[in-house]
Amino acid sequence: MGIRRSELAGLQWKDINFETGTMHVQRSLHFEPRFGKFYKSTKTESSNREITMPDRLLEEYKKYKQWWNENRTYTTKPEYEDAIIKSDSGEAYEPSLFIIWLRKVLKKAGLPAVTLHSIRHTNISLQLMAGVDIKTVAARAGHSMASTTSDIYSHFMRSSDIKASNIIDNIFED
Repeated sequence: MGIRRSELAGLQWKDINFETGTMHVQRSLHFEPRFGKFYKSTKTESSNREITMPDRLLEEYKKYKQWWNENRTYTTKPEYEDAIIKSDSGEAYEPSLFIIWLRKVLKKAGLPAVTLHSIRHTNISLQLMAGVDIKTVAARAGHSMASTTSDIYSHFMRSSDIKASNIIDNIFED
């Protein structure tokens, strides 16, 4: 989905609409040694967004929700009761743990090390390479302006320009 790791950590079941197939990104979860874990708003106002989920991901969330409802334990901290990603004890995970898990999975699979943020970049880049318009990609990424997306991903805009040129060229073929 290309969301930030703090946004992923902040997801709650009420943010997933199984009827419309959408995810509402509206909070993030952070950890500070002095304060512990805490929810706060997303990075910017435009980062608060509703995104349509791919059918495959929606199906995985449905399976996970069913599994969790059958196997979950309850927490003594009500603020984490609805959290999607949490420990068996019902405690929300610190977002920094996600990178540790990712490293372990990649190493076990024999894949090169990447960061969660690089996966976000890959998601955005793949959308652009597939021809999704810049405004839609920016909105899905939570960028406040499409220019932010175009500035960061301008090298992928070049491939779209070449694709457009080839389409025009094919129109005028004999």
